[in-house]
Amino acid sequence: MTATEMKQEFLILYDKITNFDAPGYEDIEISIFLTKAQERIVLNKIRSLGNKYREGFEESEIRRKELVELVKGVTIAVPSASQANVLPNGTFFDLPTDCLFAISEEVTTASAIGCSNGKRLRIKPVTHDEYAINKNNPFQKPNILRYVWRLDYQDRKHELLTDGTFTIAQYHLRYLKTLIPIIIGTDTIDGAVGPLNCELNNIMHKMIIDEAVKIATGITDPEKYQLKSIEQQSGE
Repeated sequence: MTATEMKQEFLILYDKITNFDAPGYEDIEISIFLTKAQERIVLNKIRSLGNKYREGFEESEIRRKELVELVKGVTIAVPSASQANVLPNGTFFDLPTDCLFAISEEVTTASAIGCSNGKRLRIKPVTHDEYAINKNNPFQKPNILRYVWRLDYQDRKHELLTDGTFTIAQYHLRYLKTLIPIIIGTDTIDGAVGPLNCELNNIMHKMIIDEAVKIATGITDPEKYQLKSIEQQSGE
């Protein structure tokens, strides 16, 4: 469904709910409603507690199909230019500019003691508290037989930590990308210039339109907004 087709269906549903007695919206406003609705829908699909069925990302076949267009992959071979404030045995790697959430991570090792160069290791995300508690624990800290730790850092960086007996040659990352706006005309939203169609699977388009109508009616008629919210929750 193109952005223009989504606009047409939005207007039909919006007029039906408001009985044609609410003010109309310009294309830029409808684009903002659709873009905001898209963001809400996707975040609810990712978070298991955000939807009726308590199914998060990849927890069912339908969840995988709904969000598959957002899955991307990259191999990062060059560490961040700045390694200021890196922790011992850590290395900063810059994330892709469109990275929203990491979903699968591995490294290829290098400069390892013995014959472990080129080994693929999984990455275990940890909190800074976990790092502080376990950094000297030989049974928990990273090593060439287990995994690499990953800490989140500012400026779109991940900090990957080893035990110091090897370094990282490549960082293999699969992630959910940020959404592009839905723009009907030639306006600009969040730096993107239209027209731009919804990039998600077609099965998501009507959900986004329903949510956009809910947002619009919440502005013009809060009572009808509540009814629309109840209706959407029962059908999600």
